[in-house]
Amino acid sequence: MNVKNNKAGKKQVAISACLLGEAVRYDGRNKQHSLISNIFMRQLKKQLEVIPFCPEMAIGLGVPRDKIELVRQKDESIRVLGVENHTWDVTEALQSYAGTFLKQYPNLQYFIVKSRSPSCGYNSTPVFVNGLEVAMDSGMFVQSLLHIKPDIKIINESDLLTEQDCLEFLGNIDFEC
Repeated sequence: MNVKNNKAGKKQVAISACLLGEAVRYDGRNKQHSLISNIFMRQLKKQLEVIPFCPEMAIGLGVPRDKIELVRQKDESIRVLGVENHTWDVTEALQSYAGTFLKQYPNLQYFIVKSRSPSCGYNSTPVFVNGLEVAMDSGMFVQSLLHIKPDIKIINESDLLTEQDCLEFLGNIDFEC
């Protein structure tokens, strides 16, 4: 197994690649978040190792791709299914990738994720039954991360509105900007 060790003892923070400007979304676009890019990629680059990730790309979905969504089943389980084709199920692939990702980065403690994403959202992703939104939950990749490593810190980009929010998320890090 190829374990990625953090560089020079830096704290590792995994950030949804779309938030860093990578065109990895289903529609071929990004959701660049200038505050996150500025704080985590520039101001704190000496203290942090940023790990961009996109679970949907990692499991081979490609860009562009059909949309997926969280769907509650009759047995109350939640599956990640194609919006147009509910026979397309990527649930296990996302769950498996979470385990693979954490094995690659065993010291990883922080995740900044794209809100409302069926793979990455943190308590912000719509869950559907018969095409109707019935609840909010976390995306399947995030659910799996938390199942494997419940002590990791996860936050949606929508909750990082100021520089102070970003610094508070990281907690006890020595900030030398």
